[in-house]
Amino acid sequence: MSLSAQIKEKTATLWHYQRVRRLVRQHLGGASHTIVSVAQIDCPDADCPGPATQITVMGLDLLRRVVIVHRPLEQVDQADVRAALQT
Repeated sequence: MSLSAQIKEKTATLWHYQRVRRLVRQHLGGASHTIVSVAQIDCPDADCPGPATQITVMGLDLLRRVVIVHRPLEQVDQADVRAALQT
């Protein structure tokens, strides 16, 4: 893979990380005091082929909440975030 193609791929991946973080913040009402972390992981569920997206949220109460969306990062949408973060 050429250097140019590698840079484009990394840029697209970074864009998806930021996009999912924005979706989480929108779902939480724009909570700027909340730490949101997004990672693409190997899916821990045997019925879930391929990668999954792990979302970690920590607010001022220092309670960490971790949810897994059983879809690759680039396929996660607002409905996935809403379903994963239901309270």
